[in-house]
Amino acid sequence: MKLRLLLAEDDTDLREVLTEALIAEGFDVTSCENAEDALDTAKAQPFDLALLDVVMSGMTGIDALITLRRFQPNIGVIITTAFATVDIAVDAMKKGADEFLTKPFNLSALSVTLKRVHAARSPKENPNVESRDQVFSALSNPIRRAVVRQLKIHHKIKFMDLCRLVGIEDHTKFNFHLRQLLNSGLVTKGDNRVYTLTDFGRQVYTSMLQ
Repeated sequence: MKLRLLLAEDDTDLREVLTEALIAEGFDVTSCENAEDALDTAKAQPFDLALLDVVMSGMTGIDALITLRRFQPNIGVIITTAFATVDIAVDAMKKGADEFLTKPFNLSALSVTLKRVHAARSPKENPNVESRDQVFSALSNPIRRAVVRQLKIHHKIKFMDLCRLVGIEDHTKFNFHLRQLLNSGLVTKGDNRVYTLTDFGRQVYTSMLQ
């Protein structure tokens, strides 16, 4: 299912470029040339995301953000501007922006940012009893807790580096512990035996191990 994106940008050329690029990235884009039109559109239909320019004729993107949140509280909002200052960025984040981007920005990076914001905004499913028990079992061992902590610190670690950081020389034994973490959904393994925490793993770390 395509993510529904509301775009408000008063620069005609940029609006067309963004619309075309984001459609190519798989978004369902509705574009507007000002904040007022964007709000009217958002009153009539739901959106997953909004990409709002700060400086537009009439209402600013930040002012529109406040109103937009009132009738679409779960929408992910990214504010953009070519005239970035710390004060503007802080103001946008205080008023509910999920992300603040300075123009010009890389279009591929923009797509990644939009999807990340949506993922963060999406409701998380509560793990069932069996999966909770599996998590508690996985974290009952100090070696596995140490692995999770190291992955939280370093983000991505190869198998041999992870062995060294945790202080385990027996690779067979260490593989067993990693399998428990993989099976519990806390850790994922990528190419070249690179291990990272899953989003669920980061949530568990914050709630149980921090």
